[in-house]
Amino acid sequence: MEENNKIFIWSPFASKIGTVKNVVNFTSGLAKYSKKKQFNISFINSFGEWNFFKKELKDKKFNFYDFFYSNRFLNWKKDGFIKSRLFYIIIFLFSFFPLIRLLKNEKPQYLFCYLITSLPLTLFFLFKFKTKLVLSIAGQPRLNFLRKFFWKMISKKVSHIICPSDELKKNLIKLNIFNEEKIFVIQDPHLSIKKVNILKSEIIKEDYYKSNKIIISIGRLTKQKNFTFLINNFSEIHKRYSNFKLIIIGDGEEKEMLLRLIKKLDLEEHVKIFEYKENIYNYLNSSNYYVSTSEWEGSSLAMIDAAVLGIPILCSDCPTGRKEFIGDDERGYLYLQNNSKDFLFKFDNMVNEEAELLYRKLVKAKKASRKFTHFNHFLNFRKNILKEI
Repeated sequence: MEENNKIFIWSPFASKIGTVKNVVNFTSGLAKYSKKKQFNISFINSFGEWNFFKKELKDKKFNFYDFFYSNRFLNWKKDGFIKSRLFYIIIFLFSFFPLIRLLKNEKPQYLFCYLITSLPLTLFFLFKFKTKLVLSIAGQPRLNFLRKFFWKMISKKVSHIICPSDELKKNLIKLNIFNEEKIFVIQDPHLSIKKVNILKSEIIKEDYYKSNKIIISIGRLTKQKNFTFLINNFSEIHKRYSNFKLIIIGDGEEKEMLLRLIKKLDLEEHVKIFEYKENIYNYLNSSNYYVSTSEWEGSSLAMIDAAVLGIPILCSDCPTGRKEFIGDDERGYLYLQNNSKDFLFKFDNMVNEEAELLYRKLVKAKKASRKFTHFNHFLNFRKNILKEI
Protein backbone atom coordinates (compact mmCIF):
# COMPACT_ATOMS: atom_id res chain seq x y z
CA MET A 1 0.00 0.00 0.00
CA GLU A 2 1.32 3.45 -0.93
CA GLU A 3 2.31 5.50 2.10
CA ASN A 4 0.09 8.51 2.73
CA ASN A 5 2.37 11.52 3.08
CA LYS A 6 -0.12 14.26 2.21
CA ILE A 7 -0.44 17.36 4.38
CA PHE A 8 -3.11 19.91 3.45
CA ILE A 9 -3.14 23.47 4.76
CA TRP A 10 -6.41 25.34 5.37
CA SER A 11 -5.82 28.99 6.25
CA PRO A 12 -7.92 31.49 4.24
CA PHE A 13 -6.83 35.03 5.10
CA ALA A 14 -8.10 38.53 4.47
CA SER A 15 -4.74 40.22 5.12
CA LYS A 16 -1.14 39.18 5.65
CA ILE A 17 -1.29 38.78 9.41
CA GLY A 18 1.33 36.98 11.48
CA THR A 19 -0.50 33.65 11.23
CA VAL A 20 0.00 33.59 7.47
CA LYS A 21 3.77 33.98 7.79
CA ASN A 22 3.78 31.29 10.47
CA VAL A 23 2.06 28.88 8.08
CA VAL A 24 4.61 29.61 5.36
CA ASN A 25 7.47 29.17 7.83
CA PHE A 26 6.01 25.94 9.22
CA THR A 27 5.63 24.29 5.82
CA SER A 28 9.01 25.54 4.61
CA GLY A 29 10.69 24.20 7.74
CA LEU A 30 8.91 20.88 7.38
CA ALA A 31 10.17 20.51 3.81
CA LYS A 32 13.68 21.60 4.75
CA TYR A 33 14.34 19.67 7.93
CA SER A 34 12.40 16.40 7.61
CA LYS A 35 14.91 13.77 6.53
CA LYS A 36 13.25 10.43 7.18
CA LYS A 37 10.06 11.29 5.36
CA GLN A 38 9.30 13.92 2.73
CA PHE A 39 5.74 15.18 2.93
CA ASN A 40 3.57 16.13 0.00
CA ILE A 41 2.38 19.59 1.12
CA SER A 42 -0.61 21.30 -0.48
CA PHE A 43 -2.27 24.66 0.16
CA ILE A 44 -6.02 25.04 -0.21
CA ASN A 45 -6.35 28.29 -2.14
CA SER A 46 -9.92 29.12 -1.25
CA PHE A 47 -10.42 32.32 -3.26
CA GLY A 48 -6.95 33.17 -4.57
CA GLU A 49 -5.46 34.47 -1.31
CA TRP A 50 -2.38 32.24 -1.60
CA ASN A 51 -1.58 33.66 -5.04
CA PHE A 52 0.58 36.20 -3.17
CA PHE A 53 2.91 33.36 -2.15
CA LYS A 54 2.48 30.96 -5.08
CA LYS A 55 5.85 31.47 -6.73
CA GLU A 56 7.74 31.19 -3.45
CA LEU A 57 5.85 28.07 -2.39
CA LYS A 58 5.89 26.37 -5.80
CA ASP A 59 9.68 26.73 -5.80
CA LYS A 60 9.57 24.52 -2.70
CA LYS A 61 7.53 21.94 -4.67
CA PHE A 62 4.28 22.67 -2.80
CA ASN A 63 0.93 22.12 -4.50
CA PHE A 64 -2.23 24.25 -4.69
CA TYR A 65 -5.90 23.39 -4.87
CA ASP A 66 -7.85 26.38 -6.19
CA PHE A 67 -11.53 26.59 -5.25
CA PHE A 68 -12.71 29.84 -6.83
CA TYR A 69 -11.11 33.08 -7.89
CA SER A 70 -12.52 36.58 -7.94
CA ASN A 71 -10.18 39.50 -8.40
CA ARG A 72 -12.87 41.81 -7.03
CA PHE A 73 -13.30 39.69 -3.90
CA LEU A 74 -9.54 39.30 -3.51
CA ASN A 75 -9.05 43.07 -3.46
CA TRP A 76 -12.22 43.84 -1.52
CA LYS A 77 -11.56 45.69 1.73
CA LYS A 78 -12.55 43.37 4.55
CA ASP A 79 -11.93 45.70 7.52
CA GLY A 80 -14.57 46.22 10.18
CA PHE A 81 -16.93 43.83 11.96
CA ILE A 82 -19.66 43.61 9.28
CA LYS A 83 -17.33 43.22 6.28
CA SER A 84 -15.13 40.70 8.05
CA ARG A 85 -18.13 38.57 9.07
CA LEU A 86 -19.50 38.73 5.53
CA PHE A 87 -16.09 37.60 4.29
CA TYR A 88 -16.19 34.58 6.64
CA ILE A 89 -19.68 33.64 5.46
CA ILE A 90 -18.70 33.82 1.78
CA ILE A 91 -15.64 31.65 2.36
CA PHE A 92 -17.74 29.15 4.30
CA LEU A 93 -20.45 28.86 1.62
CA PHE A 94 -18.24 28.89 -1.49
CA SER A 95 -15.73 26.42 -0.03
CA PHE A 96 -18.19 24.01 1.58
CA PHE A 97 -18.63 21.48 -1.23
CA PRO A 98 -15.16 21.89 -2.82
CA LEU A 99 -13.54 21.07 0.54
CA ILE A 100 -15.75 18.00 0.99
CA ARG A 101 -14.82 16.68 -2.46
CA LEU A 102 -11.12 17.42 -1.93
CA LEU A 103 -10.92 15.57 1.40
CA LYS A 104 -12.89 12.58 0.12
CA ASN A 105 -10.93 12.27 -3.13
CA GLU A 106 -7.39 13.06 -1.95
CA LYS A 107 -7.61 11.61 1.58
CA PRO A 108 -4.68 13.57 3.08
CA GLN A 109 -3.03 12.23 6.20
CA TYR A 110 -3.33 15.62 7.93
CA LEU A 111 -5.41 18.75 7.52
CA PHE A 112 -3.87 21.66 9.42
CA CYS A 113 -6.40 24.42 10.15
CA TYR A 114 -5.31 27.93 11.14
CA LEU A 115 -7.95 30.49 10.11
CA ILE A 116 -11.73 30.37 9.53
CA THR A 117 -11.70 26.98 11.22
CA SER A 118 -15.49 26.83 11.47
CA LEU A 119 -15.76 25.20 8.03
CA PRO A 120 -13.42 22.21 8.53
CA LEU A 121 -14.82 21.72 12.05
CA THR A 122 -18.34 21.61 10.63
CA LEU A 123 -17.38 19.18 7.88
CA PHE A 124 -15.59 16.81 10.25
CA PHE A 125 -18.67 16.91 12.48
CA LEU A 126 -21.01 16.06 9.59
CA PHE A 127 -18.86 13.60 7.65
CA LYS A 128 -16.28 10.90 8.20
CA PHE A 129 -12.87 11.49 6.60
CA LYS A 130 -9.68 9.42 6.54
CA THR A 131 -7.74 12.47 7.67
CA LYS A 132 -6.38 13.70 10.98
CA LEU A 133 -7.67 17.19 11.82
CA VAL A 134 -5.08 19.43 13.50
CA LEU A 135 -6.44 22.67 14.94
CA SER A 136 -4.23 25.68 15.64
CA ILE A 137 -5.50 28.13 18.30
CA ALA A 138 -3.40 31.29 18.50
CA GLY A 139 -5.28 33.24 21.18
CA GLN A 140 -7.86 32.82 23.90
CA PRO A 141 -11.07 31.71 22.11
CA ARG A 142 -14.19 33.75 22.83
CA LEU A 143 -16.88 31.15 23.28
CA ASN A 144 -20.55 31.83 23.75
CA PHE A 145 -22.80 28.98 24.86
CA LEU A 146 -23.57 27.73 21.33
CA ARG A 147 -19.96 27.85 20.15
CA LYS A 148 -18.72 26.07 23.25
CA PHE A 149 -21.42 23.42 22.79
CA PHE A 150 -20.38 22.93 19.16
CA TRP A 151 -16.69 22.68 20.04
CA LYS A 152 -17.55 20.09 22.67
CA MET A 153 -19.47 18.07 20.08
CA ILE A 154 -16.62 18.18 17.55
CA SER A 155 -13.76 17.69 20.03
CA LYS A 156 -13.50 13.95 19.45
CA LYS A 157 -12.91 14.54 15.73
CA VAL A 158 -9.89 16.76 16.38
CA SER A 159 -6.60 14.86 16.45
CA HIS A 160 -4.32 17.56 17.89
CA ILE A 161 -4.68 21.12 19.16
CA ILE A 162 -1.65 23.41 18.81
CA CYS A 163 -1.25 26.55 20.92
CA PRO A 164 1.76 28.88 21.32
CA SER A 165 1.94 29.24 25.11
CA ASP A 166 1.53 27.36 28.39
CA GLU A 167 -0.92 30.01 29.56
CA LEU A 168 -3.21 29.35 26.60
CA LYS A 169 -2.95 25.59 27.13
CA LYS A 170 -4.03 25.99 30.77
CA ASN A 171 -6.97 28.16 29.68
CA LEU A 172 -8.04 25.59 27.09
CA ILE A 173 -7.87 22.83 29.71
CA LYS A 174 -10.07 24.92 32.04
CA LEU A 175 -12.70 25.16 29.30
CA ASN A 176 -12.98 21.35 29.50
CA ILE A 177 -13.66 20.98 25.78
CA PHE A 178 -10.69 19.01 24.48
CA ASN A 179 -8.88 16.08 26.01
CA GLU A 180 -5.78 17.47 27.72
CA GLU A 181 -3.61 14.87 25.99
CA LYS A 182 -4.49 16.40 22.61
CA ILE A 183 -3.23 19.91 23.46
CA PHE A 184 0.38 20.74 22.66
CA VAL A 185 2.41 23.91 23.22
CA ILE A 186 4.49 24.68 20.14
CA GLN A 187 5.95 28.17 19.76
CA ASP A 188 5.39 29.87 16.42
CA PRO A 189 8.00 29.36 13.67
CA HIS A 190 8.70 33.06 13.45
CA LEU A 191 12.43 33.66 13.36
CA SER A 192 15.13 33.01 10.83
CA ILE A 193 18.21 34.45 12.52
CA LYS A 194 20.08 34.63 9.21
CA LYS A 195 17.23 36.58 7.61
CA VAL A 196 16.89 38.89 10.63
CA ASN A 197 20.58 39.80 10.42
CA ILE A 198 20.17 40.75 6.76
CA LEU A 199 16.90 42.66 7.06
CA LYS A 200 17.87 44.69 10.12
CA SER A 201 20.56 46.47 8.09
CA GLU A 202 18.29 47.75 5.31
CA ILE A 203 18.29 51.54 5.01
CA ILE A 204 15.22 53.36 6.37
CA LYS A 205 13.91 55.96 3.92
CA GLU A 206 12.09 58.09 6.47
CA ASP A 207 14.27 60.71 8.18
CA TYR A 208 12.10 60.65 11.30
CA TYR A 209 14.67 58.61 13.18
CA LYS A 210 17.36 61.29 13.13
CA SER A 211 18.16 62.99 16.46
CA ASN A 212 15.16 61.43 18.24
CA LYS A 213 14.61 58.64 20.74
CA ILE A 214 12.07 56.33 19.17
CA ILE A 215 9.30 54.31 20.77
CA ILE A 216 7.95 51.83 18.26
CA SER A 217 4.74 49.80 18.22
CA ILE A 218 3.72 47.39 15.47
CA GLY A 219 0.39 45.79 14.57
CA ARG A 220 -2.87 46.11 12.74
CA LEU A 221 -4.77 49.26 13.59
CA THR A 222 -7.62 47.47 15.33
CA LYS A 223 -9.32 47.54 18.71
CA GLN A 224 -7.24 44.52 19.78
CA LYS A 225 -3.98 46.48 19.61
CA ASN A 226 -5.40 49.29 21.79
CA PHE A 227 -3.43 52.10 20.13
CA THR A 228 -5.80 54.71 21.57
CA PHE A 229 -4.44 53.86 25.01
CA LEU A 230 -0.87 54.14 23.73
CA ILE A 231 -1.40 57.51 22.04
CA ASN A 232 -3.26 58.98 24.99
CA ASN A 233 -0.47 57.96 27.35
CA PHE A 234 2.26 59.07 24.98
CA SER A 235 0.86 62.58 25.46
CA GLU A 236 2.10 62.33 29.07
CA ILE A 237 5.36 60.65 28.05
CA HIS A 238 6.12 63.54 25.72
CA LYS A 239 5.76 65.98 28.60
CA ARG A 240 8.36 64.03 30.58
CA TYR A 241 10.70 63.23 27.69
CA SER A 242 10.45 65.95 25.05
CA ASN A 243 12.90 64.27 22.64
CA PHE A 244 10.86 61.03 22.45
CA LYS A 245 8.86 60.21 19.33
CA LEU A 246 6.29 57.46 18.77
CA ILE A 247 6.08 55.43 15.57
CA ILE A 248 3.22 53.01 14.90
CA ILE A 249 3.55 50.65 11.93
CA GLY A 250 0.38 49.07 10.55
CA ASP A 251 -2.84 49.42 8.60
CA GLY A 252 -6.42 48.82 9.66
CA GLU A 253 -9.91 50.15 10.21
CA GLU A 254 -8.97 52.45 13.10
CA LYS A 255 -6.40 54.47 11.16
CA GLU A 256 -8.54 57.56 10.55
CA MET A 257 -9.77 57.55 14.14
CA LEU A 258 -6.21 57.35 15.44
CA LEU A 259 -5.07 60.19 13.18
CA ARG A 260 -7.89 62.35 14.54
CA LEU A 261 -6.81 61.51 18.09
CA ILE A 262 -3.22 62.47 17.32
CA LYS A 263 -4.40 65.80 15.93
CA LYS A 264 -6.71 66.41 18.89
CA LEU A 265 -3.81 65.89 21.31
CA ASP A 266 -1.57 68.17 19.23
CA LEU A 267 0.92 65.35 18.69
CA GLU A 268 1.20 65.47 14.90
CA GLU A 269 4.92 66.34 15.08
CA HIS A 270 5.63 63.62 17.61
CA VAL A 271 3.50 60.61 16.61
CA LYS A 272 3.62 59.06 13.14
CA ILE A 273 1.68 56.16 11.67
CA PHE A 274 3.58 54.31 8.95
CA GLU A 275 1.77 51.94 6.63
CA TYR A 276 2.38 48.18 6.76
CA LYS A 277 6.02 47.23 6.10
CA GLU A 278 7.25 43.90 4.72
CA ASN A 279 10.45 44.46 6.67
CA ILE A 280 10.09 45.79 10.22
CA TYR A 281 13.48 44.63 11.48
CA ASN A 282 15.32 47.73 10.26
CA TYR A 283 12.75 49.96 11.99
CA LEU A 284 13.00 47.97 15.21
CA ASN A 285 16.77 47.94 15.06
CA SER A 286 16.83 51.75 14.78
CA SER A 287 14.38 52.23 17.67
CA ASN A 288 15.10 52.62 21.37
CA TYR A 289 12.04 50.97 22.92
CA TYR A 290 9.28 48.58 21.84
CA VAL A 291 5.84 49.06 23.39
CA SER A 292 2.67 47.01 22.94
CA THR A 293 -0.67 47.88 24.54
CA SER A 294 -2.73 44.97 23.15
CA GLU A 295 -5.89 43.76 24.85
CA TRP A 296 -5.11 40.18 23.82
CA GLU A 297 -2.40 38.44 21.83
CA GLY A 298 -1.22 35.06 20.65
CA SER A 299 2.56 34.88 20.68
CA SER A 300 2.99 38.63 20.18
CA LEU A 301 5.46 38.19 17.33
CA ALA A 302 6.60 41.81 17.19
CA MET A 303 7.63 41.40 20.84
CA ILE A 304 9.76 38.41 19.81
CA ASP A 305 11.28 40.51 17.01
CA ALA A 306 12.20 43.23 19.49
CA ALA A 307 13.68 40.64 21.84
CA VAL A 308 15.95 39.04 19.25
CA LEU A 309 17.24 42.50 18.29
CA GLY A 310 17.93 43.51 21.88
CA ILE A 311 15.28 46.24 22.13
CA PRO A 312 13.81 46.94 25.62
CA ILE A 313 10.19 45.74 25.77
CA LEU A 314 7.13 47.13 27.57
CA CYS A 315 3.90 45.17 27.14
CA SER A 316 0.47 44.89 28.68
CA ASP A 317 -0.10 41.78 30.78
CA CYS A 318 -2.92 40.71 28.45
CA PRO A 319 -3.57 37.04 27.68
CA THR A 320 -1.91 34.91 26.36
CA GLY A 321 1.80 34.11 26.53
CA ARG A 322 3.43 37.45 27.32
CA LYS A 323 3.63 36.87 31.04
CA GLU A 324 5.50 33.61 30.62
CA PHE A 325 7.92 35.20 28.12
CA ILE A 326 8.68 38.34 30.12
CA GLY A 327 8.24 36.71 33.52
CA ASP A 328 8.42 38.89 36.62
CA ASP A 329 9.99 41.73 34.60
CA GLU A 330 12.92 39.39 33.93
CA ARG A 331 13.07 39.90 30.14
CA GLY A 332 11.24 43.18 29.84
CA TYR A 333 8.47 45.07 31.58
CA LEU A 334 4.80 44.25 32.06
CA TYR A 335 2.14 46.75 33.11
CA LEU A 336 -1.44 46.17 34.22
CA GLN A 337 -3.62 46.21 31.14
CA ASN A 338 -5.43 49.53 30.53
CA ASN A 339 -3.92 51.01 33.71
CA SER A 340 -2.35 54.35 32.73
CA LYS A 341 -0.69 54.89 36.10
CA ASP A 342 1.06 51.53 35.99
CA PHE A 343 1.93 51.97 32.29
CA LEU A 344 3.71 55.27 32.95
CA PHE A 345 5.38 53.88 36.08
CA LYS A 346 6.78 50.90 34.16
CA PHE A 347 7.79 53.11 31.25
CA ASP A 348 9.80 55.31 33.61
CA ASN A 349 11.39 52.17 35.08
CA MET A 350 12.41 51.01 31.62
CA VAL A 351 13.86 54.36 30.55
CA ASN A 352 15.75 54.91 33.81
CA GLU A 353 16.87 51.32 34.45
CA GLU A 354 20.47 50.78 35.53
CA ALA A 355 22.55 49.85 32.48
CA GLU A 356 23.81 46.54 33.90
CA LEU A 357 20.34 45.36 34.96
CA LEU A 358 18.82 46.38 31.62
CA TYR A 359 21.58 44.53 29.77
CA ARG A 360 20.84 41.32 31.71
CA LYS A 361 17.15 41.60 30.80
CA LEU A 362 17.97 42.08 27.12
CA VAL A 363 20.29 39.06 27.10
CA LYS A 364 17.62 36.87 28.74
CA ALA A 365 14.97 38.07 26.27
CA LYS A 366 17.24 37.41 23.29
CA LYS A 367 17.98 33.91 24.56
CA ALA A 368 14.26 33.19 25.09
CA SER A 369 13.41 34.42 21.59
CA ARG A 370 15.42 31.54 20.10
CA LYS A 371 12.52 29.23 21.01
CA PHE A 372 10.67 30.84 18.09
CA THR A 373 13.09 29.83 15.33
CA HIS A 374 11.97 27.72 12.37
CA PHE A 375 14.19 24.82 13.43
CA ASN A 376 12.96 24.77 17.03
CA HIS A 377 9.37 24.76 15.74
CA PHE A 378 10.17 21.78 13.52
CA LEU A 379 11.73 19.88 16.42
CA ASN A 380 8.60 20.44 18.54
CA PHE A 381 6.38 19.26 15.70
CA ARG A 382 8.46 16.15 15.20
CA LYS A 383 8.28 15.39 18.91
CA ASN A 384 4.58 16.05 19.49
CA ILE A 385 2.62 15.86 16.22
CA LEU A 386 4.47 14.23 13.35
CA LYS A 387 6.25 11.59 15.39
CA GLU A 388 6.99 9.41 12.39
CA ILE A 389 9.40 11.91 10.82
